[in-house]
Amino acid sequence: MDWHNPRHWQHHVHLEWRHARKFRAWLLGFLGVLLLVGIVPYFLSFDSLKQFLAASVSADTGRTLRIDGRARAVLLPRPAILLEQVSLSEPGQPEQSFALADALTARLELWSLLRGRPKLRELEIKRPELRVVRRDDGSFNFDDLLRVEGSGIRVALTAVHFDDARLRFDDQFLGQSLRSSALDVSLENLSDPKNGQLSASGVVQFGPDEKTRYWQGELNAMAAMRYAEKERRLRIAELQLTIDQLGDSAPQLQLSKGSIKAIGNLDFSWNPLRFVGGQLKLSATGLRAGQRWQSELDIPEIRFADGMLALHRLKLGVTMKSPSGQLATSLEVPTLAGTRQGVLRTDSARIQVELTSPRQQLALNFSSPLEVHRGSLFRLPQYRLQGNYSNRALPRGAIQLALEGSGSLDLRNETLSFDNNGVLDNSPLRASIAIENFVNPSYQVDFDLAKLDLTPYLPVVSEGARDVNPDQPFDLWWLERLNASGQVRIGELVLQKMHINELAFRLAAQDRKLVLDPLSARLYDGQLSGRFELDGSKPEARVRLQQRLSKMNINSLLVDVLDTDRFEGFGSVILDVAAVGDRMSDFRRTAGGSVRLALSKGAIRGLDFAALLRVVNQQIKVLNGEEIKLGDINARTPFTELQADFSLRHGVATNNDLALDAGVLALQGRGVVDFAAGTMDYSILARANPRVPELAGLQGLNVPVHVRGPLEKPLYEVDYASLREQIETRQASQPKVQPRAVAPARR
Repeated sequence: MDWHNPRHWQHHVHLEWRHARKFRAWLLGFLGVLLLVGIVPYFLSFDSLKQFLAASVSADTGRTLRIDGRARAVLLPRPAILLEQVSLSEPGQPEQSFALADALTARLELWSLLRGRPKLRELEIKRPELRVVRRDDGSFNFDDLLRVEGSGIRVALTAVHFDDARLRFDDQFLGQSLRSSALDVSLENLSDPKNGQLSASGVVQFGPDEKTRYWQGELNAMAAMRYAEKERRLRIAELQLTIDQLGDSAPQLQLSKGSIKAIGNLDFSWNPLRFVGGQLKLSATGLRAGQRWQSELDIPEIRFADGMLALHRLKLGVTMKSPSGQLATSLEVPTLAGTRQGVLRTDSARIQVELTSPRQQLALNFSSPLEVHRGSLFRLPQYRLQGNYSNRALPRGAIQLALEGSGSLDLRNETLSFDNNGVLDNSPLRASIAIENFVNPSYQVDFDLAKLDLTPYLPVVSEGARDVNPDQPFDLWWLERLNASGQVRIGELVLQKMHINELAFRLAAQDRKLVLDPLSARLYDGQLSGRFELDGSKPEARVRLQQRLSKMNINSLLVDVLDTDRFEGFGSVILDVAAVGDRMSDFRRTAGGSVRLALSKGAIRGLDFAALLRVVNQQIKVLNGEEIKLGDINARTPFTELQADFSLRHGVATNNDLALDAGVLALQGRGVVDFAAGTMDYSILARANPRVPELAGLQGLNVPVHVRGPLEKPLYEVDYASLREQIETRQASQPKVQPRAVAPARR
């Protein structure tokens, strides 16, 4: 063809234009088909697509796929499958739902679709409900979905988005559950091994089920995603996660302003997806029932392989601060490892516990194997414990303790228990302690101690000084939140001069009230039994003591308790006494009740009534009214029996029936003892035994003796005026003896 010939060129152009019009018509037609394929499916439902997808999923996974809404396929702007009202079951369990979603969009790669080998690139799910389970062996209930091959659709995701998701995660290995709502999750650049990103935000909830919510918080998380294809290893790197509390917690938690933070790296193997290790730091803060809690957990190395979890160089610290003091605990474990049964164990855990307050201090150091069951139950199967305890009331040192035993801590049920054997202050001890409810703890105790001598720890008391300052207010801080029950046995309790043997009581404490019932002890060769009640719930403390003291050495008791030895003998005391106040002087002023005293084979020291009667017998004719002071401590009035009943009212003891039998004499008395003032005013009538020759002059007379003054050194005064009246009355009542007439002498 001659292209230089104009006629030939014009003819060619005419032919090309004719062919061009055919191509243009074909092109417009193709674009119209594409337009229809890309747009029309938005308005038309493909039932055949539903059937195809349901059949493919069932064949490949054994799961049941239901599409209750529309199913559509589009090409523009990118090839995609759109499904509405979708549900997917667990494998082989068509009635057990694994996932639900309002809408699902699966975007495919165009060129892979044209080649007949579709490749899934993006997945977007709106308002999904998903239940993820990690089984005891570390597998997940979605593992089968990651290795689907029979459908012919290859998975090469670059992005996954969950919008307004609701998630439930059950970890059977740890026995924990987590729920979330309004959760948005984005995974971007998944096909890029160096630039993948993860972000999440939403609300998480803790609780056993949907209806029971213990705590909820707002979650925000960011992390980089790094995938090593050769190793098939996925790393969630530079994780930064925070959860801040929303609203109030459940009433039993009483938790507010809670916050959880986590940073670290987590490693996963791919296909199947398995957690294989990493490193993590967790911290948590919050207010609980007026207490500020703070905890930190550092796990520099985590490994998980073949169903074995190992935590290396683990450190845990927990601190609680309140207006009344601070509790600090720390845990260090070289390696904590466990199997797929959810039990983690170490042979060498070290635990420190320190309790400090203005009133007391407790320091404990545990060395023990440690077992962690399901992430919430901690057991110390065989621990060794060294510690010391000090108290403001015991200012002269700390009580040492060294124990062995076993213990357990259940975080889920909030219980703590210990069984101990060892020594307390160098004395054998066996004790069991159980605690329930960490906010308002309830204690159950069983305490058995051979001997406790508190004398070295008590304040120094000078010779002859009172052991107790009567005006010192009682410090009942320990009763503030005490909720306890159980029993206590102490073989020997020493409080400076006082010795108590075989002390045993069952205690019940709640609402600032303490009851010891029954309360028993061997005290000064005698037996004590009864009950004790202390009520600190009112502005002023109330005390009630109901006791029976049998066959007791009254002299030793009075010497050690009241620093007086004016009485001796053995006997019994029955008392029912109550008092109100916040110091000992208040108790003396308000004491009320009754006291019954019965002594035998004893004596009253400092007063010899027999000698007194001899002096009176010699002075009967003088009757000069002289006041006799009898305070000789070496003097004593022995007696075979002494009985008296006292009635207490407002700290004043009244007695009307004192009776004493001393062989050579008998005493009867009545009067009052004012414990608040520390004084007494007592009238005693002494009657001599007429068969005693040296007291024959007192036959039929009652010698009145007035005892008054301070309790420690009272004055004794004989009422000679009354004695003179008795003598005159006795003389007046006796018949006059007429002189005998003398007969005249016989002459």
